[in-house]
Amino acid sequence: MSGGQSVAAEVAPVLAPGEPVDAAVDLAGFQHMLAQEIRDDWRPDEWDSEAWVFTGVPGHLGTLVNRCRFPGCQGPSFTRRSGLCNVCTGRYIRHTKRMGSMSAEAWINRAAELQETNWASRIVPILCSVTNCTDRSRGLGVPLMATTEGNPKRWHQQKDRLPPLCLGHQPRNTVEDIEAWIASQATKPVAAPEYCAVPWCGYKRHDANKVGICRLHAQLIKDQSELALHLEREAVVSLEPDGYREIYAPVPRTGGYRLDLGALRQRHPGLATELLWSLQHQDRTGFPVNIVTIKALIASALDFPTATKSFLNADTRALAESRLMRSVNAWSMFRVVRARLLERYAPWSTNGDLLQSDLIPFGLLRTSSNRRASTRSMAALDFRPIPLDWARQMTKLWILERSTTETSSTTLITHIARLCTDFVIQCTARGLPSPTNASGLTREHGKVLAQALAGMTRLGGRPLTTDYKRFLGSTLTGMIDYNRKNSDLFEHTSLSFSIDYDLRIPIEDNPGADADDETGRAIPEPVIEYLFAKLPTARVSNPASAAAPNDVYKAAFTCYITLLRDTGRRPSEIAGLRRECLSYDGTGQATLLWHNDKSRRRGRRLPVWAETAQALESWFTIRDRRIAAMPAGQQDWLFPTFRPRARDKHLKTAWFNKRLRDWIDHQLPDLPCPANGPGAGIPFGKSAVFAYAFRHSYCQRLADAGVAQETLRRLMDHRSADTTARYYIVTNARKRKAIESVKRLSFDTHGAHAPVTEELSSMAAVAVPFGNCTEPTNIKA
Repeated sequence: MSGGQSVAAEVAPVLAPGEPVDAAVDLAGFQHMLAQEIRDDWRPDEWDSEAWVFTGVPGHLGTLVNRCRFPGCQGPSFTRRSGLCNVCTGRYIRHTKRMGSMSAEAWINRAAELQETNWASRIVPILCSVTNCTDRSRGLGVPLMATTEGNPKRWHQQKDRLPPLCLGHQPRNTVEDIEAWIASQATKPVAAPEYCAVPWCGYKRHDANKVGICRLHAQLIKDQSELALHLEREAVVSLEPDGYREIYAPVPRTGGYRLDLGALRQRHPGLATELLWSLQHQDRTGFPVNIVTIKALIASALDFPTATKSFLNADTRALAESRLMRSVNAWSMFRVVRARLLERYAPWSTNGDLLQSDLIPFGLLRTSSNRRASTRSMAALDFRPIPLDWARQMTKLWILERSTTETSSTTLITHIARLCTDFVIQCTARGLPSPTNASGLTREHGKVLAQALAGMTRLGGRPLTTDYKRFLGSTLTGMIDYNRKNSDLFEHTSLSFSIDYDLRIPIEDNPGADADDETGRAIPEPVIEYLFAKLPTARVSNPASAAAPNDVYKAAFTCYITLLRDTGRRPSEIAGLRRECLSYDGTGQATLLWHNDKSRRRGRRLPVWAETAQALESWFTIRDRRIAAMPAGQQDWLFPTFRPRARDKHLKTAWFNKRLRDWIDHQLPDLPCPANGPGAGIPFGKSAVFAYAFRHSYCQRLADAGVAQETLRRLMDHRSADTTARYYIVTNARKRKAIESVKRLSFDTHGAHAPVTEELSSMAAVAVPFGNCTEPTNIKA
């Protein structure tokens, strides 16, 4: 092994362990502190501090549990959309599969109507097919209540599997001609048994139970009250999808409102303490108690090994491989509990100084941060992959006290860790001392750091773009300067240490940069016309626990897409519009009022077309009809959520983007092909249609119309014309138009007209922000 390889092995950023706290750390003191913070008087009507049992009150705003809406059912409901328990939900789903789409509200209303009428008289008994036999046919399912010709059949019998026959008339062996066999049974009458108390059941009652039902129904019905509820449920279903599926219907569960932490406290007292503290912390911050996920986590935690003392250092890989975490709900609650514990453990373990912790929870960050999936499992920023202590401290102070909106914090940490590894390797190769601390950094180290930055690649091995390398260089320089001014990290470091700006990152070092940096992402106009022709047929689903029908959300989605096309604003700026975003001047011209949050310029004004204003007015009409259903704080937004318990006051871009992708990817066929040029005859890629692409299309449309660049810059609300130039491309049609406009002014050496060709013009000029330049030195450069 070479010297460079050995150094790389020593300082390479090791993948951070999956657990936020090392397994060897004793957390007994931390759990003792949590136990002191637990309140015994927490929710006195629901929490029993002696038995450690939480009994949720249905309908409580702080508990995700309600009583089933089916008349007479006492089961717990954990879904706010239908409001049904698990048993009634199964009946409702099977009913919709058989009888067609029906809302849960309509299904429940039908149940109420049946309870008020003599519904039993409406059921036509399914009789045996043998002539003169009046016995019930064998089967469990409810017969079809609608009018039928002759003797009705059960669902499975309508598929010509077997004619309805009673218990006494059943073939003992295989019968080739069933009709002939049935005709031969007319002379063989059988005695009718004492049937089950369920009117449509074709089985005889079982003597072991006192309800008078058959052995199969006894698995579902325990007493007379349950029999009445069962009859009402099945009468509403009116026909089971399968005559024998009734046997496997779920039995109503008892204790659906209870969370028993007593058993977990006896087996794992530390885990029970952490879980209870997390629940109380969640409740104080406004998050409701989710009975389903907590119960799933308790059931899984009871099987944890005795060596597992805390959720913070539990071996998640071993739990996954042994399948002790039984469901997605258990994993979900496990991550929530760990995140809440981290928010308390980080300040406790560092005495309030977060700079001493290499793991900083997102909940303690004062700046914005993009939470990537790699860190979402522990809900914290992990600085442990950075191998150099001074680089780790520098990055922590930068992220904790400075906003990192340009790139995500996790991406920045990853790049700093890889940069430090290459930095140490190159220092060793050049014979420089190992930079283990900041006091030994010199100007030569700054040059090596710039060289390591110039050679950085993506994680997959592809080269980074030149612009991104320069962005990382400016970010790293800002981090060094900020730490010099606001900490003593570089107090003993030479002032000559900095990123060497004399180093130029050549474009040749980044093959393919032109393709990566190309920003002409405008959607072709024929594709946009096709999308808006198909927009009325889009199916838009409403969010969970919505208080408005799907038509309202579809209208909001239509208005959102229209504003993307006609205004060119960023998706977040359109989603965050206020209700009073449209104004008219004295001549009746419409103006859109919006905020440029990215550049922190508020109160911007944009002229819009009359058609765009009409689309907004149409949405105003639909929206204002539902103003009574809007929770407090949502009336001021253009796109309220209409959700009573939503933390967000208006629909976010994530909701719109998810519906846009579902519409484009799953509801539309291939998009139109370009008429000419590259890609002609090939359908336009669906992945190229996204919300931000409409902003590029808006800029390209105005540029093709001949709008001056300064006017275009102001319409796009950019500070620099260079930024605006990246949003559009100069098409061949515009080049040809320019050539045609000046051909009458072009002459050869003999004084004859000699129009300049497009190819010659392209070779003799270069693009500049305000046109083309033919100065020889610029062309050579």
